[in-house]
Amino acid sequence: MIKEFVILGGGSAYTPGLLQALIHQGNSLGLTRVRLFDTDAEHLELVGRLGQAMARSAGVNFTVETADTLEAAVRGADAVLNSTRPGGFGARRMDETLPLSLGIPGQETVGPGGFFFALRSVPEALRVADMLEKVAPHALLLNYTNPSNIVTQALVNRGGVRVLGLCDQSDEDLHDLAHALGHAGQAIDFRCNGLNHATWYSDMRFGGEAVIEFPATLQAPPGLNAEHVLRFELSLKLARETPGFWPNSYLPYYMAPERFVALSKEEGPRSDAIVAKLPSYYAHFREEAVKDTPVLRHHRGTAGFGDLAVTVIQALQQAQGGSLVLNVENQGTTALFAPTTVVESRGNLGPAGWTRVPAAAVPSGHTGLLHQLENYQHLAAEAARTGREVTILKALAANPLVGTKAQADALWALARAHYGALLPLLA
Repeated sequence: MIKEFVILGGGSAYTPGLLQALIHQGNSLGLTRVRLFDTDAEHLELVGRLGQAMARSAGVNFTVETADTLEAAVRGADAVLNSTRPGGFGARRMDETLPLSLGIPGQETVGPGGFFFALRSVPEALRVADMLEKVAPHALLLNYTNPSNIVTQALVNRGGVRVLGLCDQSDEDLHDLAHALGHAGQAIDFRCNGLNHATWYSDMRFGGEAVIEFPATLQAPPGLNAEHVLRFELSLKLARETPGFWPNSYLPYYMAPERFVALSKEEGPRSDAIVAKLPSYYAHFREEAVKDTPVLRHHRGTAGFGDLAVTVIQALQQAQGGSLVLNVENQGTTALFAPTTVVESRGNLGPAGWTRVPAAAVPSGHTGLLHQLENYQHLAAEAARTGREVTILKALAANPLVGTKAQADALWALARAHYGALLPLLA
């Protein structure tokens, strides 16, 4: 049973939304304590006060606390959510902009930007695993830190702790598709197979209605930013070439990288837009934290972030469990990947753990890219673990958006020149 739940990255602007999702469930989750930890002491204290006020106002049976060290945060924990951003938004901005000078998309999960993020996030995740093994050996580590597949792969390779990788992209993609098809709010059923941010959805049903083919034109749902609109439009093109399938919305990056490079240069870094909004989030938290009945109206991210974490906890607590898409070691889920590869697929999660369900096929013409990404995933996890330059260069060259040793060498030279202390192994 999960009684003590820890959120690493607890001072982020995402956390109040997650706390709200936990509180919304009342006492049904069976939690007794939610503990927050963050390296940003000021934001941690503020989000902690807000969370405490929200919990008191709602009358739930669990308390919200903060801890000032990682060890104090995870000691005795039943489950730990790793939702951190090593390097902060300064490093993310570098991830998004540095590759553009070489005509490569800049993005925090795919391409070289995702690789440089992994060089920061994997060592921190391994440090968390070391601490769990020491002070909370029975805890379940839920990894929500990007790039989820590489971080989870490194944790699986390490062993010694139970780990599940979380990502709500499948929910986002299929809810967007449902909205575009006129099925918003209806039940969605599907299968999926692939790697994180590189899956294919199949056997899709919206409100019980099977969808196999898609119209030549399909309007993207309202409210999407320019990058998401482009991803939707290119996903539709891929889907029309592969009847019965819909791609993860990050796969178009490999289909038309030049389109994303051009858009990034036109729109500017996504991180700049996020950073511009952060002061308003924390100002709102500050206002609500002093109220007897705080009302959270403004926080970073959609409900999907908190909802997925709550759904995972519910599945682990309830006898019937639940069907979820998670990142787990393959071990027979699909013949497409090696047994030790962390795949993203749908299965059943319950009190006894993860039950694998055989994954569906993927479009035959797209297996080559998935095998490239699998090789890259393993190399990137190893490079981030060791910090060895020879492995770093090999992993970079294996990334399909980089592709050559010359490009890998050029990217690493740029990284060495520009990241500095933002990339600890270069500090």
